[in-house]
Amino acid sequence: MTDSSLLEPSIALAAYAEPLADSRRVLVFGSALGALALQLLERGARSVHVCDPDPVRVAQATTQNRSTQISFSALADSDLSVRDSAFELSVIENLGAFNALSILKKAHRALVPRGVAIVACPNPEASAPLLQASSASDTVLDYYALYDAVAAEFEHVRMLGQTPFVGYAIADFSASGEPEPALDTGFVPGGAEEPDLFLALASNQDARLDEFAVIQLPTRRLLASLAHPKKSEPSASAKVDAREVARLKTWANELEARASTADERADGAEAELEALRGKLEADEKTHAALKSRHEQELAALRVKLAEREKELAQHTSENEKNELAAYERQLSERGTEVRRLEGELRTAERTGRELVRELERRRAEQAGTANAELERALAERDADLQA
Repeated sequence: MTDSSLLEPSIALAAYAEPLADSRRVLVFGSALGALALQLLERGARSVHVCDPDPVRVAQATTQNRSTQISFSALADSDLSVRDSAFELSVIENLGAFNALSILKKAHRALVPRGVAIVACPNPEASAPLLQASSASDTVLDYYALYDAVAAEFEHVRMLGQTPFVGYAIADFSASGEPEPALDTGFVPGGAEEPDLFLALASNQDARLDEFAVIQLPTRRLLASLAHPKKSEPSASAKVDAREVARLKTWANELEARASTADERADGAEAELEALRGKLEADEKTHAALKSRHEQELAALRVKLAEREKELAQHTSENEKNELAAYERQLSERGTEVRRLEGELRTAERTGRELVRELERRRAEQAGTANAELERALAERDADLQA
C-alpha cells in the first residue's frame, strides 16, 4: 500500500461516504497503491475490492496487502472477479483516468439495485489543488461533462464539490454541552474556495448524504504531504513501453497464478457439487419416506371414514324406525279416541230419538201442565244432548 503518512484527496471522500460504506461491500476504481481502500475499511466497510488499469500496481499492491478484506484485480481482468450486483457502493477516484462511459457501465452493473456510486473528477480550473490525486487524468472532464456522463447511466444524480478548507478552530474549553459551530468565510474571496474535485452521487433510487460536511485533516500529515508531494505519473503515451515490459515480466506469473486459482476453483466446485448430490439423494430418500408414510396415513383415514359412514347409516336407520313406531302408537291412540267419541255420539243420538218418541206419547196422553213439564224436560234433555 502507499505511504500512510501522506494524505490524498480520497481521505475526505472516505469520510463523507462512511454512511454508505458501513458494513457494506465496496468496489473502488482507482490506484491499487492508493490509501482509499484502507480508509474505507477503517470507516466500517465489510470488504473492498480495487480495480486498477495498471497490472503492475495491482501486482505490487497484492504483494504488500496484509488484509483479507481487501482484494485487487487489473481492470482488464475485472470481469473475472467483479460479479454483477455484488456491491452496495462503488467509488471512482478519478473518472478522467478511465474511459468514462465504459467504467460507468461496469460500476453500474456491479451494484445491487439500491446501490450507490460516487464518481470523482478533478476540476480542470483548479490551478493549485490542496492535495495531488493518486491517479493522473488522461481525459479532462468539466462539471457538465461529468454530469452528462453519469446521468447517461444512472437515473438520479446529485452534483457536489470537494473544496479545500484551511483555517483555525477557536473553541471554548469551559463550554457546557455540545457547542454550536460557527463558520466564518470572510477571509475567502467570494466566501468559498474553488473546488478541487467535482463529485457525482449517483443511484437508481434517490440517495442523499450530508449537504455540507467539513472534514478536518491532521495538520502535520497535511504539511508533510505538501512538503513531499507525490511524483506525478507519466502520461498515457509515456507509460506504454513500461507497461508492456511489466506485462511481459508478470505475464507468466499471472498465468501460473490463474491456472492455480482455476484448479482450486475447479476442485472446490467439484467438492461442492458432490456435496450437493449427496444432499439431493438424502432429500429424495426423505421425500420418499414421507410420501410412503403419508399414503399409509391416508389409507387408514379412508378406512376410518368408511366405518364412520356405515355407523352413521345404521344409526340413522334405527332412529327412523323408532320415530315411525312412535308415530304409529300416537295414531293408534288417536283412532281409539275417535272410536270412543263416535260411540258416545251414537248413544246420544239414540237417547234423543227415544226422548222425542216419549214426548209425542206424552203429548197424546196429557195436556196442559203435563205438556209444559214434558217440553221443559225435553228442552233440558236437548241442552244436555248439545252439551
